[in-house]
Amino acid sequence: MIREKIKEWFVSGIVNRKEKNILLTSLIYSIDKIANTVGHYDAYIKKEIKEKDLILKMPKIDNEKNINNEIYNMDANVLIREIECDILYIDPPYNSRQYANMYHVLENLALWQKPEVKGIARKFDTTHLKSGYNQKNAIDFFNDLIENAQTKYVLLSYNNMGNKGHSRSNARMSDEDILKVLNKKGKVEIFEKEYKEFTTGKRKRGENKERVFFVEVNN
Repeated sequence: MIREKIKEWFVSGIVNRKEKNILLTSLIYSIDKIANTVGHYDAYIKKEIKEKDLILKMPKIDNEKNINNEIYNMDANVLIREIECDILYIDPPYNSRQYANMYHVLENLALWQKPEVKGIARKFDTTHLKSGYNQKNAIDFFNDLIENAQTKYVLLSYNNMGNKGHSRSNARMSDEDILKVLNKKGKVEIFEKEYKEFTTGKRKRGENKERVFFVEVNN
């Protein structure tokens, strides 16, 4: 109902595009506070949960701090050929679990194209949104990205879960393969920090570390 009203106001000119996006941002943040999920929309909590009120809050907007920001919504491996930067920070998916399947509700709210949905979790066909970084040949996509990066420094965030759990949760890129790709770009350092693993409560693998691979690119 709220999303339909936002569309109605935008189409009729009551709100402009920026105001529409502010309302969408507020809605997306607010539904996460009451959603019957464990942090994503891949599945829902089957037991009864406490009902909460949906409260829309005004996002904190500071235009002065965002004057030169540029936001792109496109395939990173395509975008990398069109931009240059001082620091390239990369945080790709780690395993075979496609983000599009986890955040389909938010995708629907943002675009409001009302595609056909199926199954208990009411998902739409996300084939066109699937990432190569969730596939077995993820390292090929990563190699292509790094080879075409025009940057001074690279920061890659990637955890150490490797082959510690269910096959769907295991990392798609090995440390050995990552280092082979990054070493071709420049000097590599790895920084580690213990990190509490996100789980649904079914399995705890332990010794989870978030790592940052830092590369000073060769001139």
